[in-house]
Amino acid sequence: MKNRIITIFCILALLSTALSSCVKELDGEVVNNLPESVVYNDKTLIQSTLAAFYTSVNYGQQNGDYGAYHLLDEANAQYGAATTTDDEKQIPRNFYRVYDYGLVRRINQFLKGINSSTAKSLPSLPESERLNMEAQAKFLRAWYYFSMARSIGGMPIIGDTVYTYQAGVDVTGWRVPRSTEAQIYRYVIDQCDQTIPRLTSSKTTNSAVVNKWAALMLKSRAAIYAASIAKYGNLKTPTVHTKGWEAGIPADSATAFYTLALATAQKVIAESPYVIQKDAANPGLGFYKATSVKAGNTEVIWALDRLAPNVVTTFTNYAMPYSLRDYTEGNALGALLNLVEAFENKDGSNSAIKTNNTDGSYVFYNSVEDPFTAKDARLWGTVIWPNATYRNLAVSLQAGQINKNASGNYVINAGSTGSINAGDVLTSINGPVANSNNYVNKTGFLVRKFLDETVGAGLNPTFSAMWMPRFRMAEAYLIAAEAAFELGQTALAVQYINVVRDRGGIQPLTTSTLTFDKIVNEYRVEFAFEDHRFWDLKRWRLAHTFWNGVPGDATAQMFSLFPYKVVSQGDPNHGKWAFTKQVSYKRATTPLYFPITNYYGTIESSWITNNPKLVINPNQ
Repeated sequence: MKNRIITIFCILALLSTALSSCVKELDGEVVNNLPESVVYNDKTLIQSTLAAFYTSVNYGQQNGDYGAYHLLDEANAQYGAATTTDDEKQIPRNFYRVYDYGLVRRINQFLKGINSSTAKSLPSLPESERLNMEAQAKFLRAWYYFSMARSIGGMPIIGDTVYTYQAGVDVTGWRVPRSTEAQIYRYVIDQCDQTIPRLTSSKTTNSAVVNKWAALMLKSRAAIYAASIAKYGNLKTPTVHTKGWEAGIPADSATAFYTLALATAQKVIAESPYVIQKDAANPGLGFYKATSVKAGNTEVIWALDRLAPNVVTTFTNYAMPYSLRDYTEGNALGALLNLVEAFENKDGSNSAIKTNNTDGSYVFYNSVEDPFTAKDARLWGTVIWPNATYRNLAVSLQAGQINKNASGNYVINAGSTGSINAGDVLTSINGPVANSNNYVNKTGFLVRKFLDETVGAGLNPTFSAMWMPRFRMAEAYLIAAEAAFELGQTALAVQYINVVRDRGGIQPLTTSTLTFDKIVNEYRVEFAFEDHRFWDLKRWRLAHTFWNGVPGDATAQMFSLFPYKVVSQGDPNHGKWAFTKQVSYKRATTPLYFPITNYYGTIESSWITNNPKLVINPNQ
């Protein structure tokens, strides 16, 4: 298969008029709508069917849906009035739940068809290519099972069986009980092992098509998830499991899974063609390119790719600075102070941004950028802070001014966006402002990661072809570091985690300073907005303690940082900047709340009606 996913538009150009009228979406139905003798006698149709599976497995947090970021502790969506939705009052129990056995059936049909005598005798499909396509399909099925397991635990494993219902057929024998959670992760690992020898070891175009290294990364991630659930599930949430371990993993499984995770990650580190991408001259830009630029990328192993003009995302249109907008939107997503302060300072000092002295007076900074340039360089590649550049133009984020009143006291003065006072900007057109204006920032920061620098990337209808990485080389290092740490190999863990930290320019860790909390935070800052945070806190059983719903809590309450410029001629602080920390707009009455019941999604009654062998999840 060519090293890219064939889009529906390309496929329709290749199909005959009669067939193209039957194929309206690239959703895999081509196998069901056409006889297998036709599909598996045509390489193009085989490719189109496989391509359909790639479009069907886009699970979890996505940069195609900026609003979903609003429910976690990375960003705040700017839209709407001050009222909150039910979802904002409590992180939904079925957030990102995955359940689609129809997809499993279609993939199993494909596996049966590509192993048929028709496909095997197709002159245009060499045996090595046929086996590679079979392996890709198995990998995507394994990715589905993994995504389902992380949301609802062990579920029925049906292997390669294709169930075809006809009237009068007794379906009793088709009812498969739930596997244990450990079994489903072992199944994913086994499927990866089966695919590795048949997948290419070379990089693929824009990392869109899986290769051997993507399979090893899935194997390593499945192992580290299972290991951490086995350890921390029993340590921190010992009652959150089913009697038969369909949800939850026994503690004695942890060591074996950690050992496998470490060995697999080490193989990727030692043998793959991928390397940590960095730029010594401009490390912040280097990190942005490592996550958000396809050209010359050395780090992304597998990604949801997009190809303009047919497969695009509107993320840039909505999230770009409104003052520099391409089209009608902007400022729709504000990065939270909680995330910004998670980035360490380069000198190792307290990472909290100081706003007041001990006597309550303002802390004044010579530049509005001073608190942020002192931080881990990866922050620049993740968020846009006040006066940072986007497309080489400074982004003004100013909540107001600090002036002196008649009594000689400093007072905050704010106004409508774009207003002027004393010959200077009072409140920037971008804000931040705590109001319901859809186009005004509410947090003091914008999101940079996945924001397209290409001119016109926010324009309708072309928009942006920005990708969404699923596996990066940095994850191999962090999995190795985490697993080594849990196995008591602290020196090895330090070696791996410092490779990732190095490009941020922050202090290297030592065997005496590496802690579990450091590992948790490293995942947070490295993979912000990349569909890691939610699942990491779940597998470590930290979600219910971090997101406890307590107003004012340091990890549950979402905070903003508003910058103010001192405008007071003759005052020694004239032209300097001060900040105020405040509860983020719209989230004031809704600190993040993740009940302990939410570690496993619900097993629906309709599923049990169809398959009485299913058992419900804990606290359901």
